[in-house]
Amino acid sequence: MNKIINIILSGLLWRKYKFLLVSLIALIVFVLIVGQVHQDYLAYAAQSDNASVGWSFILKWLVWIIAIFAFFLLNNWYNKRKQSQADKSDKNSALARILSFKKQTNENERESRVKAGDLTDKNTAEKSDPFAHLRQKDKLRSYADLIIEKHQDKK
Repeated sequence: MNKIINIILSGLLWRKYKFLLVSLIALIVFVLIVGQVHQDYLAYAAQSDNASVGWSFILKWLVWIIAIFAFFLLNNWYNKRKQSQADKSDKNSALARILSFKKQTNENERESRVKAGDLTDKNTAEKSDPFAHLRQKDKLRSYADLIIEKHQDKK
């Protein structure tokens, strides 16, 4: 069972973060390759007299910064595109269909009751309002009012 949960969670995470993971792996591989090429150049520069090591470090760091900046730009672009596609599609279409069906059935049910002479509009309003008996009372008393009255009765 634990393996199944791991597979399902891995699949869900892969589906949601596929672009980010692939681009992150590509960035890491690119940084490692640039570092390896730089190390090879440093080994070559140790054997050669006219090599400029300082510029190689500047170039390496510049390439790394450009790669990281490109990583962030690509992921930002992808997330915006994905969000705009999500905004275009109606995620709650199932909910909208259920609510429209419920509204339609309630209207049909009410119309059939009124046509049958079973309920008038007034009776329907009274039956649909569970607090109608409270609105008809002259005075509403709270729980605190009841406690105060009990306390006054004891004196």
